[in-house]
Amino acid sequence: MRLRLSVATMLALQLTLTGCGVAWDLAGGGAEASPTPDSAGALRTAAEALDRGPYSFQFRTHDTIGVGAVDGANGWLRLRAVGGDAGKARVTFEVLHRDGVHLARSNPLTGDRWTRIDVRKVDPAARARLERFGDPAHATDLFAGVVSAEPTGTGRYRGTLDLTRVPGVEHNGLVDEKRLAALTAQQRAAVAFEASVDDQQRLLGLRFTLPAAGGEPEQPSEISYSQHGFKPDLGAPFEGRIDPAPAAVYEVLNG
Repeated sequence: MRLRLSVATMLALQLTLTGCGVAWDLAGGGAEASPTPDSAGALRTAAEALDRGPYSFQFRTHDTIGVGAVDGANGWLRLRAVGGDAGKARVTFEVLHRDGVHLARSNPLTGDRWTRIDVRKVDPAARARLERFGDPAHATDLFAGVVSAEPTGTGRYRGTLDLTRVPGVEHNGLVDEKRLAALTAQQRAAVAFEASVDDQQRLLGLRFTLPAAGGEPEQPSEISYSQHGFKPDLGAPFEGRIDPAPAAVYEVLNG
């Protein structure tokens, strides 16, 4: 499910956002890098490894910060975010689906109570995304646009992305659609990025910077991943009476 970083699509992890940053270091260091013939392939493999199990994440864009967790295999996603189209609004959202039943809860949208989603009220495209959650940065797609990637230390890489080669980049939650539209073709094809990978070849962090355009400065976005393989609490009241989801929930899902 793609995350749009507005009040309509902020999805809930019960963590504080006070001083939230992306807690990883891309400044280089570590053992001296050894050139590899396929750094881009190593990055794609690391991004694909996110599908192996649950993990937590932190992200920051030019106007939004957030924390969350995802377990794609078990159909569960939580996110808490501050900012976006609503300025400093704080919104949490959690979704869990099992055997065709979809539940959602949110603060403030549902008063933090589980509600039942009627999938017939969800747009077809959004319905498909609702069936499978994953990396909010869609790093696998972003790395499809790697033009160059050089190791700068153990598990650290720096290079350039060609966003014109990234499928669905305009829907990526970490890419500002308005800034993307303001870039020239040359600028879209030369976006600087840095990434880090752990010793099990799983993606730890990704940072990229959209160039200055339209009189606006450079626009960095970043995400970090942690707690790979943790066991989330997937308990939810699938049995018994559950109130239907309010209209605001469908605004989130269809946004």
